[in-house]
Amino acid sequence: MNKETTVQLVGLLAAAFCLPAQAEERSQASLNNNMETETNMNNELVKKANEAITKLREEGYSCSQATFLGLCRALGSELTEKQLKALSAGFRGGIGKTYEDGTCGALTAGIMTLGLYTADDNDKGIALAGELFKHFKNTYGTVKCGDIVGQYQFTRCTGCCLCMGEKVVELLQREKVELPQANTVTWDKAVQSKSQE
Repeated sequence: MNKETTVQLVGLLAAAFCLPAQAEERSQASLNNNMETETNMNNELVKKANEAITKLREEGYSCSQATFLGLCRALGSELTEKQLKALSAGFRGGIGKTYEDGTCGALTAGIMTLGLYTADDNDKGIALAGELFKHFKNTYGTVKCGDIVGQYQFTRCTGCCLCMGEKVVELLQREKVELPQANTVTWDKAVQSKSQE
């Protein structure tokens, strides 16, 4: 299976994991031309986020780091990769590997991403975080890492990351949040380490 096929498959899986909550949300709204244009933009960003998240998960990154870094790679960020990794590291395994008691790392990474991109409007960031929380809980029936892992082992973890990536992009696009230009951000590790010296 080539990389493009893998990314398409992962995108379909992400959509499938998010279907229960999204079906209800979408059943009430009809698409018009303006919404179709926004959906196309949204789909392109979702595709970029899915590719980045999938690659990071394949490289062994935790749910929190893969989701946060993947979204920031797709959306653009002024923070370095080292800073993004450090910010999201502690949310691994339901916050500090507390699996049974902690909140899913993909969800916390999604909330961090919303906060990062709505920094000029805390009220908006808080409202979107609440919406993301409800979406996750409606989709998975819980927000606890241990409950998800206990029920599905680790088979749903990447799906949780992709579901959060998709929903975060959707929320930011819906709210017309101005995003940095992702192609202006350098993610090359060699360049990053030289710029930090």
